[in-house]
Amino acid sequence: MQFLYHLKSGDEIIEVNNESFLHLKARRIKIGDNVIFRNFNDSYAYTYECIEILRRSCILKLKEKKEQKSQKQTNLHLALAVIDPKNIEKILPFLNELGVFKLSFVYMDFSQKNFKLDFTRMEKILIESSQQCGRDSLLKLELFENFQLFQKAYKNIVLIDFEGEDLSLFEPKEHVFLVGAEGGFSESERKKCTKKARLQASYILKAQTAIIGVASKFII
Repeated sequence: MQFLYHLKSGDEIIEVNNESFLHLKARRIKIGDNVIFRNFNDSYAYTYECIEILRRSCILKLKEKKEQKSQKQTNLHLALAVIDPKNIEKILPFLNELGVFKLSFVYMDFSQKNFKLDFTRMEKILIESSQQCGRDSLLKLELFENFQLFQKAYKNIVLIDFEGEDLSLFEPKEHVFLVGAEGGFSESERKKCTKKARLQASYILKAQTAIIGVASKFII
């Protein structure tokens, strides 16, 4: 862990419980040990000293706060047709570690409408990812009930499709790249969006593989 997340990081005294406490117990935390916390709301890293260990939590006192240089943002905005939440949860840490700025979820024609996304659970996954990789922010998430609403919000959408221009021809700061569900996009959706790009892959990619490929193309 590069640091631990705590909503009240910056307060004089904080209490740590649940998963964070279990992590500290696994590290065999002792009275007097220092732990770094962040709150994802400011640019400070807060060093706390453990002053009391209870049965299910521990109490820490603020020792030092240090402003960290803001990490460079990629501004890369990706979108994904809603697919099985289990597969979405698997890719979130990868996109967060790569530094993707925002991920929009869209119910497309080939999405199964019974799939419901648990944003509370996804936020916990992203927090765990940022603690591990050292990212001082979280990947931003949003949801659109249909493609029409997504098009109203963003005018610069590029479909990642089986055919289209080479992906490298598109400026990532000026476009939102949308990956479809299994099977890609319906003919109706293709007609509504004139910009299309393809990945230089030899085989048919799953949605989760394609979106990681797009992120990697622009970031690494």
